[in-house]
Amino acid sequence: MKLVVQKDSATPIHQQIYHQILNRIQTGSLSDGEKMPSLRKLSTELKVNYLTVNKVYQRLEEEGHIEILQGKGAFVKSKHKTKPYTEGSGEQEVFSTLLQRSQYLVNRTKSHYDFSKAVVSPGLLPSHFLAQQTKKILDENPMVLTTYGPVEGDEELRDEVSKYLEHQLGYKTEAENILITSGVQQGINIVANTFLTATDTVAVESPCYGAAIDTFMNRGNAILPILMDEEGMRMDVLEEQCHVAPPKLVYVNPTFQNPTGRTMSEKRRKELLELAETYGFLVVEDDSFSEVYFDGVLPPKPIKFFDTSGHCIFLKGFSKTMAPGIRLGALVADKSLYEALYISKASMDVGSPLLNQKALLPFMRTRRMKDHHEKLRIALQIRRDITREIFDVYLEGKVQYELPKGGLNLWVELPEPVDVEALQVAAKEHSISFLPGSTCYVTDAPTPSIRLSYSTLSDRENTEGVTQLASLIAVQLTKS
Repeated sequence: MKLVVQKDSATPIHQQIYHQILNRIQTGSLSDGEKMPSLRKLSTELKVNYLTVNKVYQRLEEEGHIEILQGKGAFVKSKHKTKPYTEGSGEQEVFSTLLQRSQYLVNRTKSHYDFSKAVVSPGLLPSHFLAQQTKKILDENPMVLTTYGPVEGDEELRDEVSKYLEHQLGYKTEAENILITSGVQQGINIVANTFLTATDTVAVESPCYGAAIDTFMNRGNAILPILMDEEGMRMDVLEEQCHVAPPKLVYVNPTFQNPTGRTMSEKRRKELLELAETYGFLVVEDDSFSEVYFDGVLPPKPIKFFDTSGHCIFLKGFSKTMAPGIRLGALVADKSLYEALYISKASMDVGSPLLNQKALLPFMRTRRMKDHHEKLRIALQIRRDITREIFDVYLEGKVQYELPKGGLNLWVELPEPVDVEALQVAAKEHSISFLPGSTCYVTDAPTPSIRLSYSTLSDRENTEGVTQLASLIAVQLTKS
């Protein structure tokens, strides 16, 4: 069990150790029944006081995560019965891994009714138009295939992204502040690689986009889950934490949040920036869904719109709503941060594929994009409403959910007696998959929950699959 402590960090050493061990237990990296390192061994390895480690073990035992047996040692108490990675056997050489978790391990088998991925059905995306335009680009300039693009991204595309952000989101920025990325996920990794040391503390929404948790956890960061309500991350809880030990970075997905679909109010957005300025942390704003708003109600302007001090890094995704196969995003940062982010991007891939960037240009320059977004909003709102109606009919208010005002997901909280793992097994028998809510928490989920992405399937398949899943939940409720 490789742990790292940073003695000059604002986060106390015992909290650093506690969060790292707890993360490993909750994600199955430390499996049920596994023996923990002795207090003396761990204190020696980490070069910390024996009493510090003892304090961590006592807290873990009090919370029910480990069991300390007199004369035998400490043992993990976890719901996970197996480790996610093979240890090797016989004479096979074993290479240790620093990876602790991945939400993508949850649903690796294909299912007919796949509600586990927050993606848009290919039938709702402009596939033929993009294919025609890509062919035209290659016919007119085949050297695109044999040319590297600049690290910061194609100049034409950066200009178009600048115009897009102003016209679509009301946020004006210059092209020189934009870095083209291979999707938002790469943007998160670029920021983490640039500004976070292994034991810096990161605050996230609870629940949170699972792949962001993966990124920070696999770097060894202590992750502070901050409670949410209907207005998004609670600033009073974050400020209370800042009084104790400010995080180095706060990651938020404020508009139609993945997984809950909630939207942070404008008031909270401004309060977050005030806290960032006061306590000196960075805000990373992930915007992948803001174009997909329902009922004609526009979401608030991005947090970056209100940023006057350069504390916010804005990540804009184009994959989800335009072209997942092209997989492009944009990172926007003030000049004070931009050069360091540029270097980090260069060290990753020396620039995103040029063909992908050129292929997106015609779409962004024509009315086709605006028309596409309007049609997409209508189609997804219909699917959201059908999903709601099915749940209301079959479950009669026995499950809790907030109707999202946009985005791709419905977050469902189930009554305590419902066993999500048993529901997964039953769903798999009907070729149905969903995302267990536990993957969206740093530690144990407070209540059984699931995320359904109503954007993935056709209208007919969505209706069929949601109906079957609602029936399976109803059966579980009768057993409880």
